[in-house]
Amino acid sequence: MKRICIALSIIFALSVTLLSAAGQTEQTTDSPVIIRVADNMPGLITPGQWNGQAFSLNSSVYDYPVVLDPDTGELKGEILSSWESEDGLRWILSIREGIVFHDGSTLDADDLIFTLQRTQDPSVSHVKQKEFEIMESVNKIDAYTVEVNLKEVRPGFIYQLSDYNMAVLSRDYDYSKQGETSPMGSGPFRVQELVNKEYAHLVAFDEYWEKGFPLSDEVHIYFVSDRETALSMLINGQVDIVPFLTPIMKQRLDSHDDMYVVAPYTEQRFLSMRVDEPPFNDNQVRLALKHSLSPALLARALNLELGSQFYYSEGPVMETQSQFVKTGPRQRNPQKARNLLQQAGYPDGLTVTLTYAGDHAFNQAIAQSIQEQAKEGGFNIILKGYPRDIYFSQYWMQVPFSITTWGGRVDPAVLLSLAFDSQGVWNESHVQDPALDEIISSILTEVDAGKLNMLYRELQEYFYDMGPLVNIQVPYLVALDSAIKGYAQPLTMLPVYKYIKKLN
Repeated sequence: MKRICIALSIIFALSVTLLSAAGQTEQTTDSPVIIRVADNMPGLITPGQWNGQAFSLNSSVYDYPVVLDPDTGELKGEILSSWESEDGLRWILSIREGIVFHDGSTLDADDLIFTLQRTQDPSVSHVKQKEFEIMESVNKIDAYTVEVNLKEVRPGFIYQLSDYNMAVLSRDYDYSKQGETSPMGSGPFRVQELVNKEYAHLVAFDEYWEKGFPLSDEVHIYFVSDRETALSMLINGQVDIVPFLTPIMKQRLDSHDDMYVVAPYTEQRFLSMRVDEPPFNDNQVRLALKHSLSPALLARALNLELGSQFYYSEGPVMETQSQFVKTGPRQRNPQKARNLLQQAGYPDGLTVTLTYAGDHAFNQAIAQSIQEQAKEGGFNIILKGYPRDIYFSQYWMQVPFSITTWGGRVDPAVLLSLAFDSQGVWNESHVQDPALDEIISSILTEVDAGKLNMLYRELQEYFYDMGPLVNIQVPYLVALDSAIKGYAQPLTMLPVYKYIKKLN
């Protein structure tokens, strides 16, 4: 315990040193308005390659073709002023005029074409490569209009452009050499200083296209892997925003009138079983695990309320989405789980390791509850939690049994092709089933609403019967200083700092 306390003290002292060095320990009315964030420790940050650990940074530095309106939840243009398609095959994308990059160059059709074609560049290994190989051609109509022709009907193609890896990039900037050290986009803030794994100082971009924004002068992001340390920085007045809280951490703020917590959306924890190797290549083992678990017990372990703050299913569609179909409930039955394990060739039970990012909100409590519940069903689960950067760089998609944080997608079909198609780049369960591929392909191309609903039902019935997944849905909690007004973060997971006001 003493070593842990000393380590946290060192981290805390380093944070104070960084803040003091930047002249942020005290603000006066004449000082610049600075939004200070204690965010997660990111891995790769270059669009097309990052895995969702640099939201504060990338949402501030870059702009996207389309975004979700944080107030209405509707899709709206950011880089795009409009878009249209009569048949779901030919798409006309019109670019807003007057946008410039941080280096002063004009953003036009060539940059959007570069961004789209970059998804298919083998030297990039773009995480959206599979989704965008649907493009047959990308053509320039004029300086601010792009035509995209698809190989097959894709009525939800525009939603693909809202993904956090689809920031519009400059065709003249070398992202392969500078993307990790000097990110450059057209967003409301530009990078003034970036120290890998430590902090990023952003300043307002004077030439930003949306006049009157951003409302703040600077955004200072401190990469803090330990969430308790980040919360202590908030309590001590050293930062203004701390994402990824747990309910227990939230309770610590109940006595602080000068702070508050918001839950912009629900996010997912995928309990994934790798099906291309033992033991989870046997569906009886997967079913045994599912019969070992109780949603109510999991919710209680997280200090949440089932059906309100906490949702549980065995498919990849979130319960809060219109496409969700309830396929249960499956009753917890430890004896049935033991019988299934015996039929699968494990009469004495099964030992398996569960790997996860232990410093990500809820994960530790989820893992411990699963371990305890599954014991009655014949599972001896060994827990291995790692810092999220180590988990994603060394263990994710490599281990047979894992917990991974997944954000929702505006269109669930986007997540399906990414995570469960045989060619999906983030297919962590390694499922390779032509029947599932056919369902996903049909969902992606279906234009009839009634038929699409039937396909989503078929998809979720497949996962209930055969799927390698338990989907635990929890609130995404963000703690803020009371001086912060206007915080917004839609389901795309990209926080909108340009609209934040900070009161003196």
